[in-house]
Amino acid sequence: MNIFGKKKNQEYSTKDILRQLDKCADDFTFPMLDNGYVYPVTSKLTAYRDEKRWALIIEVIGFSYRGGGHNGINNCLHIFGNCIDTEPGTDNDNFLYLTNNSEDFKTFDEEYEESLNPKAKTMILRDKEIAINHNREFYLNKGIELEEDDKIFVWEFLRGLVPEYKDDLIATESEIRERIPTDLPKILELLEWNHPDCANSEIPSKNKTFKQIAKVLETGQTEYYKPLEKPNNHWKNWPDGGTL
Repeated sequence: MNIFGKKKNQEYSTKDILRQLDKCADDFTFPMLDNGYVYPVTSKLTAYRDEKRWALIIEVIGFSYRGGGHNGINNCLHIFGNCIDTEPGTDNDNFLYLTNNSEDFKTFDEEYEESLNPKAKTMILRDKEIAINHNREFYLNKGIELEEDDKIFVWEFLRGLVPEYKDDLIATESEIRERIPTDLPKILELLEWNHPDCANSEIPSKNKTFKQIAKVLETGQTEYYKPLEKPNNHWKNWPDGGTL
């Protein structure tokens, strides 16, 4: 191993990783947490590597009002690496749809499908029925300020599901392994991190967090990840998300 950590026969470097992430940012296929068409709910970052291969998956769970209702609720997987079958970034096959109506009432209003149906008591999340909470104090106690006095919007409801149902919102191991090699070891998993502000032209290679993550991927040494800045991937830090 040389002084920079990379072994002589290794097939990728920190520079290679950051170059790919920067290109995706330039192509608008790197996650933009204040995407004007998507209200962010929660997110996750996972890195995988061995000496010849690397992969990075960033999950962004949110509500797209253009989809509306259950069609607008999804986990968009952004997948990067040198061992993936798709182009780096995301595509239509990397959207996971998570919810559906239960048998009692439709979950959302029928006209716009953007707020809770007051009659709905339950909803399907993955394969299980969960209760719908209409108590406004419940949301306020979680720091979710409701925009209207007489309704609860879909994104407000979804934010109320975290952290209790976060494991149901993120991708399963089988969903991940459909998209990256099954034998590629996981090296890093983050629920909080400092994400680039792509809308203000910050690219991954200029972000301290992603420079460290790229170094972990290159070397296989997790001690290179030493956060220097506060995590900012929580939805409250991206108020412009979904507001176009």
